[in-house]
Amino acid sequence: MRHLVVGTAGHIDHGKSALVEALTGVHPDRLDEEKRRGITIDLGFADLDLGADGVLSFVDVPGHERFVRHMVAGATGFDAVMLVVAADEGVKPQTREHLAICTLLGLGRGVVVLSKADAVDRDLREVAALELREFLAGSFLADAPVVPVSSRTREGLDRLVAALRELARTVPVRSPAGVPRLPVDRSFVLKGFGTVVTGTLASGRLCEGDEVEILPGGRRCRIRGLQVHHRAVDEVPAGCRVAANLQGVSCEEAPRGATVTHPGALKTTRRLRVRLRLLSGAPDALTRGGPVRFHHHTTDCAARLRVTGPSVVGDGLLEADLVLSRDVVVLPHDRFVLRRSAPVDTVGGGTVLDAHPPRQRRAGTAVAAPEEAESPREALAERLARAGEAGRALAELAAEIGRSAAEVEADASRLESEGRLVRFGGVAIAPEALGAVRRRLGDALAAFHAAEPLRSGMGREALRRQAAADVRPEVFRALLERMEREGVLRLLGDRVAAAAHRVVLSAADAVAADRIDRAFREAGLNPPEAEDVLEAGGGQTGRRLLDVLLEQGRLVRIRDGRVFHAEALEELRRRVREFGRSSRTMDVGTFKDLAGVTRKNAIPLLEQLDAERVTRRSGNLREILGDGAAG
Repeated sequence: MRHLVVGTAGHIDHGKSALVEALTGVHPDRLDEEKRRGITIDLGFADLDLGADGVLSFVDVPGHERFVRHMVAGATGFDAVMLVVAADEGVKPQTREHLAICTLLGLGRGVVVLSKADAVDRDLREVAALELREFLAGSFLADAPVVPVSSRTREGLDRLVAALRELARTVPVRSPAGVPRLPVDRSFVLKGFGTVVTGTLASGRLCEGDEVEILPGGRRCRIRGLQVHHRAVDEVPAGCRVAANLQGVSCEEAPRGATVTHPGALKTTRRLRVRLRLLSGAPDALTRGGPVRFHHHTTDCAARLRVTGPSVVGDGLLEADLVLSRDVVVLPHDRFVLRRSAPVDTVGGGTVLDAHPPRQRRAGTAVAAPEEAESPREALAERLARAGEAGRALAELAAEIGRSAAEVEADASRLESEGRLVRFGGVAIAPEALGAVRRRLGDALAAFHAAEPLRSGMGREALRRQAAADVRPEVFRALLERMEREGVLRLLGDRVAAAAHRVVLSAADAVAADRIDRAFREAGLNPPEAEDVLEAGGGQTGRRLLDVLLEQGRLVRIRDGRVFHAEALEELRRRVREFGRSSRTMDVGTFKDLAGVTRKNAIPLLEQLDAERVTRRSGNLREILGDGAAG
């Protein structure tokens, strides 16, 4: 069944609520104050079942200038508008303002009602209709049917229902694709059920039992039940008016202006880059910026407008930045309205180009808006280009632009096959940025090898700081592994070397290295102090040669920093395993006798064997592990 959200629009006391009641049998005014004063203050709701042509959900909005903010909260969810103009009064200030708001919000379809038709004679009715046509010329309602109606006598209601039925057939159905986004326009407690929120589901689907997140704030809960047109349903597609019973949250945690979505599916923002149109009555000062009220879906908050220049497409549009006073869920292509607090009026509106723009922008330079690209895939490619060497996590991008993980994954796979994206797990980076990182890594390694020819390689962390500081650590690790597979470099534990680099000792260095090697070999498990050996081996050159021997594995630095010859440690492991054939455990004294060392060396050596999983400490004993242990 098709669902269409139709909003009323028009000046106060032009009969919008009475018309909705005449069509549906339900008076949309629900507040006691509304009934007492006879005016609509907040949004009202009623449904009209058109049978095979679907169901119309009417959102009745206030016509008084003091409550236009409530009108905007409802208008963002409209599929079409029913503009109501009283035949005895004609076009009035809020008629103009409401039409301007609907235009700014991108509405393209609707019907026009000449209400209170019984209040004037036929000649005056025709004059009012002509004046109304003149007013609508050039607007999206220029060719809409104008239907004279009297809610009191019910004259013209059949023609209006026919026009609405035709409207229901022509308005495109909203796609259920994307992540669910429910802007909350009402939040109340229903006895026996708890908190209920209502709104028009802007995208995606919601299902009973879904875990959802309320933004801003991040409060998570579960959907206990769903209703559409007062009937319980298991699932709701985009475009429907829905009431959702949320389990375990209060009204204060899900107020008007909040957004209900799946956990982690969307992000909030306080900074926007927009394309803006100012109305003819807007003050000239706003062409440079200033304080405004930002209206988007059901959100209304203070904002600071900064106009950055005329749009590249011209047509009186402006490029601007908006800084919001609080966190809001906004996505690219969303429509918004700007109003002033004093005097209270609508001054403009437009389209969001980027809901998460870069913070830095040089004066006089434009920043490409990825959402202006021809397709979502192109927008993804431009966002990655803008991210540079840091790349972007695909899950983050999906939340920023309001697309499902599957949609972003499909676009990323296509870009990857075209060579326009490189992926490292869940992180993507533009090939140009990755190429710059690879070149710097190669240059850094070449410079290091030239300065330190006796070192087998450069430390990984030092290399990252010097050549890839902006690259995510997980991407850096994966990139090094990829470059090793490609034969560009070699990974040597915590060091990195160019593939062609080898340590080549001069004859004099080889003699000195052998001298150091011999000193540690002959000392066995009671090694000399490294500084004493290095002083005899040539000072700074000796230190470099010690590093060479350590990297070659001829010497080993154990956990406490002492240096042993590799052959001495291997002999020790053999003795311990041999001892383990007759005894599963040994104490420190036994180990000292077995190794022929003092306690000074015994404890560090046992800790090294523990780390190597040759032994395992158990109280004051060591358990011997492996095949050598006694059965």
